[in-house]
Amino acid sequence: MSDARALAARHRTLLIPAVVTLAVLADRVQIPLSTGGRGALSLLELIAPVLAVATVVVYGPTRSLRFVRNPVFLLGVLPYIALSGLLPFLGAIFYGYPVRTLYSATDFTTALSFLIIGAALFDRDERDWVPWIFTAIVVQFVYALGQALYLARGPGFELFTPFHDWDLSLETLNGVLVQARSSGLYFNPNELGLWSGMALIIGWSILPSRLRVLGVLLAAGTLLLSQSRGATVALVVAAVVAVTLAFALGHVSPARFARGAISLVVVLGIVIAAVVVIGLPTAEIQRFSSLLAVLSQGPQADANLAGRLDYWQAVTALNAFYPWGTWGPPELLLGTAVDSSWFQAFAQGSVPYAAALGLLLVSTAALARSRYRLVLFVLAVFIAMAGLTQTPFGYPPIILFWVLLGTALQQSLKAPVRATPLPRDRWQTSRPRRRPGERAVGGESTG
Repeated sequence: MSDARALAARHRTLLIPAVVTLAVLADRVQIPLSTGGRGALSLLELIAPVLAVATVVVYGPTRSLRFVRNPVFLLGVLPYIALSGLLPFLGAIFYGYPVRTLYSATDFTTALSFLIIGAALFDRDERDWVPWIFTAIVVQFVYALGQALYLARGPGFELFTPFHDWDLSLETLNGVLVQARSSGLYFNPNELGLWSGMALIIGWSILPSRLRVLGVLLAAGTLLLSQSRGATVALVVAAVVAVTLAFALGHVSPARFARGAISLVVVLGIVIAAVVVIGLPTAEIQRFSSLLAVLSQGPQADANLAGRLDYWQAVTALNAFYPWGTWGPPELLLGTAVDSSWFQAFAQGSVPYAAALGLLLVSTAALARSRYRLVLFVLAVFIAMAGLTQTPFGYPPIILFWVLLGTALQQSLKAPVRATPLPRDRWQTSRPRRRPGERAVGGESTG
């Protein structure tokens, strides 16, 4: 085998750990910079384009860029990411936004970069993701648990002191650390909540049976430690959609569903019992009880949600002055975070931008030829629901969505891309099992 092919194999293998590492650690390395609402520029936004260019160089444009010809990309994905890059420039040109706000256009380059990386991984087996996703789930849970123990002064909390000092040292870049809730290796507990939900969905889909229960257990525990109510509600809705689809498509029998439901109850019981043993803070109980109060008493029962409603009313008032949107980051005019991807899109680009966001998420249902179509659609439902009270597309875990979307776009093309035969990496112990209707291309299954 030529040196070029061996080099390609190593880079191809390294893309997966690189993606997972960036999704987990992006908040830990940032540059102070006011971008109209963030306050810092993550190195992720600088590394992503470089990694994408390197991917195109190693694998060639056919393998890495062919997905741009997919109608789903052109009609469903491109409008949103294109507006993400264009609107900040329009805001600076026509509304006098500071030049520094142009850095928010990196949303476009970051999304496109990880779509390219995902496309290059189109024929990788799901097992190649397993060790990295599982390791990330474990690391996030352990770190979030350490934060909870330190907060509650639980057993061995002193061991976490150096890591707590590390968290505090990042306040100059990320703002005041929310110490009442676990944030894991992120700085915002809502980011950890988004990671937990996405990791649970992906883990349930790709982890082998020997790791699936533990992975889901740890992801659910991490979600509880984050106290992210928006992510919790979003995950419940996504789970209902996933079960409904499974029955509709004949992927699950009543007996199998019953076993899954029993397993879920056991997992939740273990998670709750473990947290109670550790010592659940009173504030955490109040956070989730106030969520139930909202269902019976309305949004005014929760001060946090009531405050968000006030912010969203300010967005609608702002739209009266900017009927086509602010174009630049609306946070700069409002003086506060919008805390909703939907309202943020509406404020910045009015109905067209918000509609493009919806179209992006709905378009995942059109990737019928991809083996990731179901997990992507469930992720889209989860992101759409979480986006009501959070801004998922500004959080590092969204990297995983872009990569899987790029993979699915490449897989769903009518004519398969011919892959160069490559040696198995150290995580791959056998050839991927061929699914019904698949044919081998270039020594690997195309999916």
